[in-house]
Amino acid sequence: MADEDILIEKADGIATVTLNRPHRLNALTSEMIQVGLPAMWAGLQEDPKVKVVIFTGAGERAFCSGMDVKEAAASPDWGQQRQPSSGGGARLTARHNRFTKPVIAAVNGICSGGGLMFVSDSDISIAAENATFFNPGVAIGQMATFAPITWTRWVPFQALMRMSIVGGKERLSAEDAKGFGMITEVVPPDRLLPRAREIADMIAQCSPTAVRMVKRTLWEAMEFNLEDAHANGVRIMGEFRGHPDMTEGPRAFAEKRKPNWVED
Repeated sequence: MADEDILIEKADGIATVTLNRPHRLNALTSEMIQVGLPAMWAGLQEDPKVKVVIFTGAGERAFCSGMDVKEAAASPDWGQQRQPSSGGGARLTARHNRFTKPVIAAVNGICSGGGLMFVSDSDISIAAENATFFNPGVAIGQMATFAPITWTRWVPFQALMRMSIVGGKERLSAEDAKGFGMITEVVPPDRLLPRAREIADMIAQCSPTAVRMVKRTLWEAMEFNLEDAHANGVRIMGEFRGHPDMTEGPRAFAEKRKPNWVED
């Protein structure tokens, strides 16, 4: 994998990850899938200075178009290499890698195929006005279903089914995607990264431990019925009970100062 295929910039507790293959619509090579992305998530997880991650694509045309189809076409055993597990046997996204810090997807153009997983598996997703969302899998003999499966938890079923079986002949606009709950906000292209940084900065000012606990609670809630989800939330709250941030937060508020959060 070329070192410049995945760029990472860090500042003020925020890491900005950029897929950097604009000439290929930021498509993913097999090496990025198997090596580069898992290593990237592991490194950011271990960095105590990183509190929030922004995930985006280079250029103005595409966020991520999924796997590099030309590379796949050159590999006669591509279909046999892929394993029937989360992400096709790979660990592409934050959720696949059990990444505990919040992730904001900033969709800057075409988002298709496997690229949809970076949106479905992020904690907050926003998009530029020129962003489009589609799933061409079945048109090229593939089953791109992992993002739609995740989205069944909160996106209308027929919208997912239609996207998944028309083979990319139709594209959802950013406003369509917002209407279906796939993203939370649509902004002009030149406001995409600044807006993502504004949101990330708001998160970075909060208790990092509390943020991670809330993220864990809500993602795990989708695996339970409502009663069990509440019970699981109580268990996680029990883990947080007694943490110094629980005292520091109210004290800082009363004293009208910035909290001194514990860096776990």
